[in-house]
Amino acid sequence: MDTTARKVATLVAGGLLLAGVGVTVVPAVAAPRHSSAAPAPTSTAASAPTKASSTPSASATAKPSASASTTASMSPTASASPSPTPTTSAATSATAAASFAAAAGGNVPVTTTGQSQVLAASQQSTKVGAIFSSDSITPGNHHCTASVVDSPAGDVIVTAAHCLSSGQAGAVFVPGYRDGSAPDGVWSITQVVENSAWTGDGDADNDVAFALVAPQNGQSLESAAGGGYTLSTSGTTAATVQMTGYPSATDEPITCTGDASAYSTTQLVVGCTAFTGGTSGTAWLAGYDSGADQGSIIGVIGGYQQGGDTADTSYSIVFGPTTQALYEQAVAG
Repeated sequence: MDTTARKVATLVAGGLLLAGVGVTVVPAVAAPRHSSAAPAPTSTAASAPTKASSTPSASATAKPSASASTTASMSPTASASPSPTPTTSAATSATAAASFAAAAGGNVPVTTTGQSQVLAASQQSTKVGAIFSSDSITPGNHHCTASVVDSPAGDVIVTAAHCLSSGQAGAVFVPGYRDGSAPDGVWSITQVVENSAWTGDGDADNDVAFALVAPQNGQSLESAAGGGYTLSTSGTTAATVQMTGYPSATDEPITCTGDASAYSTTQLVVGCTAFTGGTSGTAWLAGYDSGADQGSIIGVIGGYQQGGDTADTSYSIVFGPTTQALYEQAVAG
Protein backbone atom coordinates (compact mmCIF):
# COMPACT_ATOMS: atom_id res chain seq x y z
CA MET A 1 0.00 0.00 0.00
CA ASP A 2 1.50 3.39 -0.96
CA THR A 3 1.93 6.28 1.50
CA THR A 4 -1.24 8.11 0.50
CA ALA A 5 -3.30 4.94 0.66
CA ARG A 6 -1.99 4.15 4.13
CA LYS A 7 -2.86 7.65 5.34
CA VAL A 8 -6.35 7.49 3.89
CA ALA A 9 -6.91 4.01 5.31
CA THR A 10 -5.84 5.18 8.77
CA LEU A 11 -8.19 8.17 8.73
CA VAL A 12 -11.10 6.10 7.38
CA ALA A 13 -10.51 3.47 10.03
CA GLY A 14 -10.66 6.19 12.66
CA GLY A 15 -14.01 7.36 11.32
CA LEU A 16 -12.66 10.78 10.37
CA LEU A 17 -12.92 10.57 6.58
CA LEU A 18 -15.46 9.28 4.10
CA ALA A 19 -14.51 6.05 2.40
CA GLY A 20 -14.84 5.80 -1.37
CA VAL A 21 -14.49 9.50 -2.17
CA GLY A 22 -11.65 11.60 -3.63
CA VAL A 23 -8.05 11.01 -2.65
CA THR A 24 -7.95 15.71 1.70
CA VAL A 25 4.69 31.87 12.79
CA VAL A 26 7.77 30.53 13.57
CA PRO A 27 7.20 27.42 15.68
CA ALA A 28 7.62 28.39 19.32
CA VAL A 29 6.24 27.56 22.74
CA ALA A 30 2.65 26.43 22.35
CA ALA A 31 0.16 29.01 23.58
CA PRO A 32 -2.71 28.09 25.92
CA ARG A 33 -6.14 27.66 24.36
CA HIS A 34 -8.19 30.83 24.07
CA SER A 35 -11.19 30.82 26.34
CA SER A 36 -14.61 32.37 25.97
CA ALA A 37 -17.50 33.22 28.23
CA ALA A 38 -19.65 31.02 26.02
CA PRO A 39 -19.90 27.42 27.33
CA ALA A 40 -17.62 24.83 25.82
CA PRO A 41 -19.34 22.76 23.12
CA THR A 42 -20.40 19.21 23.80
CA SER A 43 -18.54 16.74 21.59
CA THR A 44 -17.94 13.02 21.51
CA ALA A 45 -14.80 13.45 19.40
CA ALA A 46 -11.42 12.60 20.88
CA SER A 47 -9.37 15.51 22.18
CA ALA A 48 -7.03 16.97 19.55
CA PRO A 49 -4.23 19.54 19.68
CA THR A 50 -4.90 23.19 18.94
CA LYS A 51 -5.34 23.49 15.18
CA ALA A 52 -2.05 25.26 14.64
CA SER A 53 0.81 22.79 14.92
CA SER A 54 2.67 25.45 16.90
CA THR A 55 2.09 29.08 17.75
CA PRO A 56 4.32 32.16 17.88
CA SER A 57 5.18 33.51 21.31
CA ALA A 58 3.55 36.86 20.48
CA SER A 59 0.14 35.32 21.23
CA ALA A 60 1.10 33.35 24.31
CA THR A 61 -1.26 35.23 26.62
CA ALA A 62 -4.95 34.62 26.00
CA LYS A 63 -7.71 37.00 26.92
CA PRO A 64 -11.26 35.65 27.36
CA SER A 65 -13.80 37.66 25.41
CA ALA A 66 -17.51 37.31 24.73
CA SER A 67 -18.42 40.82 23.68
CA ALA A 68 -18.35 42.20 20.16
CA SER A 69 -15.06 43.67 18.95
CA THR A 70 -15.00 47.43 18.46
CA THR A 71 -13.05 49.02 15.66
CA ALA A 72 -12.34 52.26 17.52
CA SER A 73 -10.29 50.67 20.31
CA MET A 74 -8.49 48.12 18.20
CA SER A 75 -6.12 49.76 15.78
CA PRO A 76 -4.42 47.42 13.28
CA THR A 77 -0.69 46.89 13.55
CA ALA A 78 1.74 45.86 10.86
CA SER A 79 5.40 44.98 10.80
CA ALA A 80 7.58 44.49 7.77
CA SER A 81 10.16 41.72 7.76
CA PRO A 82 13.02 41.06 5.38
CA SER A 83 12.09 38.96 2.40
CA PRO A 84 14.00 35.67 2.59
CA THR A 85 15.74 34.28 -0.45
CA PRO A 86 14.03 30.99 -1.38
CA THR A 87 16.27 27.96 -1.60
CA THR A 88 13.94 26.24 -4.03
CA SER A 89 15.70 23.86 -6.40
CA ALA A 90 16.03 24.67 -10.10
CA ALA A 91 13.67 21.81 -10.92
CA THR A 92 11.02 23.15 -8.53
CA SER A 93 11.41 26.67 -9.91
CA ALA A 94 10.98 25.38 -13.46
CA THR A 95 7.90 23.44 -12.47
CA ALA A 96 6.45 26.49 -10.73
CA ALA A 97 7.18 28.73 -13.68
CA ALA A 98 5.43 26.31 -16.01
CA SER A 99 2.41 26.09 -13.73
CA PHE A 100 2.06 29.89 -13.53
CA ALA A 101 0.94 30.03 -17.15
CA ALA A 102 -1.81 27.45 -16.64
CA ALA A 103 -2.94 27.95 -13.03
CA ALA A 104 -6.70 28.14 -12.89
CA GLY A 105 -7.66 26.67 -9.52
CA GLY A 106 -8.76 23.15 -8.76
CA ASN A 107 -12.09 21.43 -8.59
CA VAL A 108 -12.66 21.01 -4.87
CA PRO A 109 -15.76 18.83 -4.46
CA VAL A 110 -18.71 19.51 -2.20
CA THR A 111 -18.84 16.76 0.42
CA THR A 112 -21.50 15.08 2.49
CA THR A 113 -22.29 17.71 5.14
CA GLY A 114 -19.79 17.59 7.97
CA GLN A 115 -17.66 14.79 6.48
CA SER A 116 -14.12 15.57 5.37
CA GLN A 117 -12.31 13.85 2.53
CA VAL A 118 -8.73 13.85 1.29
CA LEU A 119 -8.27 15.68 -2.01
CA ALA A 120 -6.64 14.12 -5.03
CA ALA A 121 -3.87 16.21 -6.59
CA SER A 122 -6.15 17.09 -9.51
CA GLN A 123 -8.79 18.43 -7.11
CA GLN A 124 -6.55 20.77 -5.15
CA SER A 125 -7.04 24.51 -5.34
CA THR A 126 -4.10 26.73 -6.25
CA LYS A 127 -5.66 29.36 -3.98
CA VAL A 128 -5.11 27.32 -0.80
CA GLY A 129 -1.75 26.40 0.65
CA ALA A 130 0.35 25.58 3.70
CA ILE A 131 2.43 27.94 5.83
CA PHE A 132 6.01 26.95 6.67
CA SER A 133 8.27 28.73 9.13
CA SER A 134 11.09 28.78 6.57
CA ASP A 135 11.67 27.99 2.89
CA SER A 136 12.77 24.48 3.80
CA ILE A 137 9.76 22.65 2.38
CA THR A 138 9.82 19.39 4.31
CA PRO A 139 6.92 16.95 4.70
CA GLY A 140 5.23 17.38 8.07
CA ASN A 141 6.89 20.75 8.68
CA HIS A 142 3.92 22.98 7.82
CA HIS A 143 1.99 24.37 10.75
CA CYS A 144 -0.99 26.34 9.38
CA THR A 145 -3.18 26.93 6.32
CA ALA A 146 -3.79 30.15 4.36
CA SER A 147 -5.76 31.24 1.29
CA VAL A 148 -5.32 33.85 -1.44
CA VAL A 149 -7.61 36.87 -1.04
CA ASP A 150 -8.57 38.99 -4.02
CA SER A 151 -6.74 42.33 -3.83
CA PRO A 152 -5.61 45.09 -6.22
CA ALA A 153 -1.96 44.01 -6.19
CA GLY A 154 -2.75 40.31 -5.93
CA ASP A 155 -0.37 39.78 -3.03
CA VAL A 156 -2.61 39.15 0.01
CA ILE A 157 -3.29 35.93 1.93
CA VAL A 158 -5.44 35.39 5.01
CA THR A 159 -4.91 33.03 7.95
CA ALA A 160 -5.33 32.99 11.74
CA ALA A 161 -3.37 35.53 13.77
CA HIS A 162 -1.98 32.78 15.99
CA CYS A 163 -0.31 31.31 12.89
CA LEU A 164 1.93 34.31 12.19
CA SER A 165 3.66 36.91 14.33
CA SER A 166 3.83 40.51 13.12
CA GLY A 167 7.57 40.55 13.80
CA GLN A 168 8.27 37.20 12.19
CA ALA A 169 10.78 36.78 9.39
CA GLY A 170 11.34 33.88 7.04
CA ALA A 171 7.84 32.34 6.84
CA VAL A 172 6.57 31.23 3.42
CA PHE A 173 3.26 30.34 1.80
CA VAL A 174 3.15 27.29 -0.48
CA PRO A 175 -0.05 27.17 -2.57
CA GLY A 176 -1.06 23.75 -3.84
CA TYR A 177 1.40 22.06 -1.47
CA ARG A 178 1.41 18.26 -1.52
CA ASP A 179 3.76 15.59 -0.15
CA GLY A 180 6.83 17.79 0.05
CA SER A 181 6.38 19.45 -3.34
CA ALA A 182 5.68 23.10 -4.20
CA PRO A 183 4.09 22.90 -7.68
CA ASP A 184 2.97 26.54 -7.59
CA GLY A 185 6.07 28.06 -6.04
CA VAL A 186 7.32 29.11 -2.61
CA TRP A 187 6.15 32.63 -1.77
CA SER A 188 8.00 34.73 0.81
CA ILE A 189 5.83 36.47 3.40
CA THR A 190 7.11 40.03 3.70
CA GLN A 191 4.56 41.68 6.00
CA VAL A 192 1.93 40.57 8.51
CA VAL A 193 -1.05 42.73 9.50
CA GLU A 194 -2.77 41.88 12.78
CA ASN A 195 -4.97 43.78 15.22
CA SER A 196 -3.30 45.40 18.22
CA ALA A 197 -5.86 43.66 20.44
CA TRP A 198 -4.33 40.38 19.26
CA THR A 199 -0.67 41.35 19.33
CA GLY A 200 -1.11 43.02 22.71
CA ASP A 201 -2.92 40.34 24.66
CA GLY A 202 -4.14 37.59 22.34
CA ASP A 203 -7.80 38.66 22.19
CA ALA A 204 -9.63 35.61 20.81
CA ASP A 205 -12.09 37.86 18.96
CA ASN A 206 -9.25 39.18 16.78
CA ASP A 207 -7.62 35.93 15.73
CA VAL A 208 -7.19 36.76 12.05
CA ALA A 209 -4.19 38.00 10.05
CA PHE A 210 -3.54 39.22 6.54
CA ALA A 211 -0.09 38.83 5.06
CA LEU A 212 1.67 40.18 1.97
CA VAL A 213 3.86 38.00 -0.23
CA ALA A 214 6.61 39.05 -2.61
CA PRO A 215 6.09 38.59 -6.38
CA GLN A 216 7.83 35.70 -8.07
CA ASN A 217 9.04 35.29 -11.64
CA GLY A 218 7.49 38.66 -12.46
CA GLN A 219 4.00 37.61 -11.36
CA SER A 220 1.83 38.30 -8.37
CA LEU A 221 0.56 35.41 -6.28
CA GLU A 222 -3.03 35.98 -7.37
CA SER A 223 -2.06 35.96 -11.03
CA ALA A 224 -0.16 32.72 -10.55
CA ALA A 225 -3.02 31.15 -8.59
CA GLY A 226 -5.65 32.00 -11.17
CA GLY A 227 -7.40 34.51 -8.90
CA GLY A 228 -8.27 34.89 -5.25
CA TYR A 229 -11.33 34.40 -3.08
CA THR A 230 -13.40 37.46 -2.21
CA LEU A 231 -13.52 38.75 1.35
CA SER A 232 -16.86 39.20 3.10
CA THR A 233 -16.92 41.36 6.24
CA SER A 234 -20.68 41.80 6.54
CA GLY A 235 -20.86 39.89 9.82
CA THR A 236 -22.30 36.67 8.39
CA THR A 237 -23.28 34.26 11.20
CA ALA A 238 -25.02 31.46 9.29
CA ALA A 239 -23.97 29.90 5.99
CA THR A 240 -23.00 26.68 4.27
CA VAL A 241 -19.22 26.86 3.95
CA GLN A 242 -16.45 24.97 2.14
CA MET A 243 -13.28 24.47 4.17
CA THR A 244 -9.98 23.19 2.71
CA GLY A 245 -7.00 22.84 5.03
CA TYR A 246 -3.72 21.06 5.67
CA PRO A 247 -3.51 18.69 8.66
CA SER A 248 0.19 18.51 9.57
CA ALA A 249 0.14 14.73 9.85
CA THR A 250 -0.99 13.96 6.29
CA ASP A 251 0.73 16.35 3.80
CA GLU A 252 -2.34 16.33 1.57
CA PRO A 253 -5.22 18.80 1.98
CA ILE A 254 -8.66 17.79 3.19
CA THR A 255 -11.95 19.48 2.38
CA CYS A 256 -15.38 19.56 4.00
CA THR A 257 -18.75 21.21 3.41
CA GLY A 258 -20.33 22.28 6.69
CA ASP A 259 -23.13 24.40 8.10
CA ALA A 260 -21.67 27.33 10.03
CA SER A 261 -23.71 29.09 12.70
CA ALA A 262 -23.30 31.62 15.50
CA TYR A 263 -21.59 30.31 18.63
CA SER A 264 -21.63 33.71 20.34
CA THR A 265 -22.00 37.30 19.18
CA THR A 266 -18.38 37.29 17.99
CA GLN A 267 -17.67 33.64 17.14
CA LEU A 268 -18.83 31.09 14.56
CA VAL A 269 -18.87 27.28 14.87
CA VAL A 270 -19.01 24.48 12.32
CA GLY A 271 -18.91 20.69 12.51
CA CYS A 272 -16.46 19.05 10.08
CA THR A 273 -14.44 15.92 10.80
CA ALA A 274 -10.63 15.60 10.88
CA PHE A 275 -9.62 19.26 11.13
CA THR A 276 -6.62 18.63 13.37
CA GLY A 277 -3.33 20.47 13.98
CA GLY A 278 -2.18 22.40 10.92
CA THR A 279 -5.66 23.44 9.79
CA SER A 280 -5.68 26.73 11.72
CA GLY A 281 -6.21 29.56 9.26
CA THR A 282 -8.40 27.48 6.93
CA ALA A 283 -10.83 29.79 5.12
CA TRP A 284 -14.61 29.39 5.48
CA LEU A 285 -16.00 29.93 1.96
CA ALA A 286 -19.67 30.86 1.65
CA GLY A 287 -21.46 30.56 -1.70
CA TYR A 288 -18.77 28.19 -2.92
CA ASP A 289 -18.78 27.35 -6.65
CA SER A 290 -16.84 24.10 -7.05
CA GLY A 291 -16.54 24.32 -10.83
CA ALA A 292 -15.11 27.84 -10.76
CA ASP A 293 -13.33 27.46 -7.39
CA GLN A 294 -14.87 30.72 -6.16
CA GLY A 295 -16.47 31.84 -2.94
CA SER A 296 -16.52 34.49 -0.22
CA ILE A 297 -14.38 34.13 2.90
CA ILE A 298 -16.51 34.78 5.99
CA GLY A 299 -14.02 33.44 8.54
CA VAL A 300 -10.93 31.34 9.18
CA ILE A 301 -10.31 28.54 11.68
CA GLY A 302 -9.17 30.34 14.82
CA GLY A 303 -10.67 32.40 17.62
CA TYR A 304 -12.23 30.42 20.47
CA GLN A 305 -9.83 27.65 21.61
CA GLN A 306 -7.55 28.83 18.78
CA GLY A 307 -9.95 27.15 16.38
CA GLY A 308 -11.13 24.22 18.48
CA ASP A 309 -9.94 21.63 20.99
CA THR A 310 -11.45 18.74 19.05
CA ALA A 311 -10.90 17.60 15.47
CA ASP A 312 -14.59 17.63 14.55
CA THR A 313 -15.60 21.10 15.77
CA SER A 314 -14.01 24.33 14.49
CA TYR A 315 -14.44 27.99 15.34
CA SER A 316 -13.85 31.36 13.67
CA ILE A 317 -14.29 34.98 14.61
CA VAL A 318 -17.15 36.83 12.92
CA PHE A 319 -15.71 38.96 10.11
CA GLY A 320 -16.92 42.55 10.52
CA PRO A 321 -15.61 46.15 10.37
CA THR A 322 -12.41 45.36 12.31
CA THR A 323 -11.50 42.63 9.82
CA GLN A 324 -12.26 45.00 6.95
CA ALA A 325 -9.92 47.59 8.47
CA LEU A 326 -7.12 45.01 8.66
CA TYR A 327 -7.65 44.05 5.03
CA GLU A 328 -7.57 47.69 3.93
CA GLN A 329 -4.32 48.22 5.79
CA ALA A 330 -2.82 45.14 4.15
CA VAL A 331 -3.89 46.36 0.70
CA ALA A 332 -2.36 49.77 1.44
CA GLY A 333 0.94 47.99 2.12
